[in-house]
Amino acid sequence: MLDPHADYVFLGRDAEGKRHELSDRITVFRNPSSTGRYSEGEVGKIEPYEICFSDLDLAEICMIANIGKHMANIRQGVEKALEFVRADKDVFHPQDLLDELENKSAWKDRNVDSKTISGAKDARKYIKGVLSMAVFTAASTNISEMMRPRHLSVVDLSGLGDEVADYIAFSILSDIYEKVSGNEFDFPVFVFVEEAHKFIPVEGSARSARIIKKIAAEGRKFGVFLVVITQRPSKIHPDALSQCNSQIVMRITNPDDQQAIAKSSERLGEALLNDLPGLNTGEAVLVGEMTRAPVMVRIKKRRTREGGSDIDIVGKMKLAIEQVKEETPDKESERLRGELKGFLGEEGSQ
Repeated sequence: MLDPHADYVFLGRDAEGKRHELSDRITVFRNPSSTGRYSEGEVGKIEPYEICFSDLDLAEICMIANIGKHMANIRQGVEKALEFVRADKDVFHPQDLLDELENKSAWKDRNVDSKTISGAKDARKYIKGVLSMAVFTAASTNISEMMRPRHLSVVDLSGLGDEVADYIAFSILSDIYEKVSGNEFDFPVFVFVEEAHKFIPVEGSARSARIIKKIAAEGRKFGVFLVVITQRPSKIHPDALSQCNSQIVMRITNPDDQQAIAKSSERLGEALLNDLPGLNTGEAVLVGEMTRAPVMVRIKKRRTREGGSDIDIVGKMKLAIEQVKEETPDKESERLRGELKGFLGEEGSQ
């Protein structure tokens, strides 16, 4: 489960925050550079998901750094710098690679040609971008730790920038696909992508988009199944959306989103499409291979603790009133309290 907003980190807890009978089969992973939406004390034990920079090859580093295949001299400069760094260190970081790229005088002593030296000079700005990602550590998490039978791995991406979250998603999904398609894992794997429009957008160049589209198109024959979750289907690339053989559609009011759903599902007729804006909370329409005919259902109440609910705005504003009362002079306090009560209405003034 790729979880950008920590909506699923409490799946191992019941509604009261206690562990349940399936808690031991749910693990939350988080990159050390993430600040996280919830602390480890709130979530429980969190396993690190780490990526060792020295485990990457030239193609992977160039992809992360946005160095295109047409940038021959720059790629050659990075390749030579990697060669020099690997000769000195078994484990290294992006800073080590950048330091080597800036070591021009030593390169001349090693009889490196001028084009490669020039390419290394131009490569520095790209590697500085990798340095700013702050995602790499001294060790890599083995994907096998996340792929255990009858086990759910929740990848908490909250607290990370979009670029870093995108790269982690790319790394995990690429490893999963490679392991399953290479017959190194004997069981089917179900991949859930929350806020899927972040990873497979209609426009843009998300790194994870390519591997998600590949899983959507080819994953089933190997045993990798994809579930994309979004509130904005119109922002998901149609190549991925069209591969969704079954859909669970909840309340949709935006015409663009309705049209995207209609295009991706031949079984969703105009009558059902017109019913989508009127669905109540918890109601959904099921279409596709999961059901012989479209059917409307009501989703059961969630049994685990909610991680993605909205904040209690009324409660927060009441706390603001009390703080204003304590910290401001009486006359000013009364004025501000009156303004806040007017904003909240009768409920806030009770």
